[in-house]
Amino acid sequence: MAALAVTFQVLTVITSVCMRIAPFPDFWRVYKAKRTGEVQTLPVVLLFTNCAVLVWYGYFSGNILPLVVTSVLGLFTSVGFIAIFYRYTDNRRSVHKTCAPAIVFIALVCLYGTIGVKGITGQSKASMATTMGAISFATSIGQYGSPLATIRRIVRTKSTASMPFTLCVVSFCNSACWMTYSILLGDVWLLLRSASGFSLTLIQLTLYAIYPSVRWTTARTRNDASATDCLDESLECGTTLSQSVTSSRCDQKGVDLDRTGADGDSIEFVELRTPSAR
Repeated sequence: MAALAVTFQVLTVITSVCMRIAPFPDFWRVYKAKRTGEVQTLPVVLLFTNCAVLVWYGYFSGNILPLVVTSVLGLFTSVGFIAIFYRYTDNRRSVHKTCAPAIVFIALVCLYGTIGVKGITGQSKASMATTMGAISFATSIGQYGSPLATIRRIVRTKSTASMPFTLCVVSFCNSACWMTYSILLGDVWLLLRSASGFSLTLIQLTLYAIYPSVRWTTARTRNDASATDCLDESLECGTTLSQSVTSSRCDQKGVDLDRTGADGDSIEFVELRTPSAR
């Protein structure tokens, strides 16, 4: 049993680190393109909020590794992602509206944790761990469910472009590892938060299976654009040919070639019609 616990502890550390850096591909594209596109800032803001709460829960419950260490890492990576988004977004006001409630909430949690450490609340360390565990359960639901905030757009456009695929996959794996590890530890709050995360990320992956991926949609759009270009070129060629034949009815000397050729025979010109004239 001890060996199994150590194994899942290692797996949990690995998947937790991957989860903290999972948004990197999306925000790297934002950095390269100098625009945010379909990327949303809400998931990383909630990741930052959840990590802040988990630092306190890990401290009071004595779970320094992997919980506290990976949560501190998440704080740093989330700040970096938010900074990139804020730099290149055209709507900074929406970022302010998203971050402001999170900052106030984190400030209140930190205030409560600080006075709890000082003993002002009169709670024991175990009691503080229970309270922080309940708070972390709520913030975890927000974090894991945040990609579903655009579910109305996903259903309307039949595209999952607004959902971070990498983050969803890593969150699914991380939740599975945490769920198993929490059972081995006997930690109810970790089990609840990981089970909710597992369920929510499973829904997100189901949406990816139902609706076309971003890459497929982009490829289809490019193919449609290429077909349109080819049709435009053919129409242009047909129009040019028709105009060329029509203008050749009279030569530069004013000879009416429409009626008589060089040998006196009748010449009949047939006008070519473009596909658009049919």
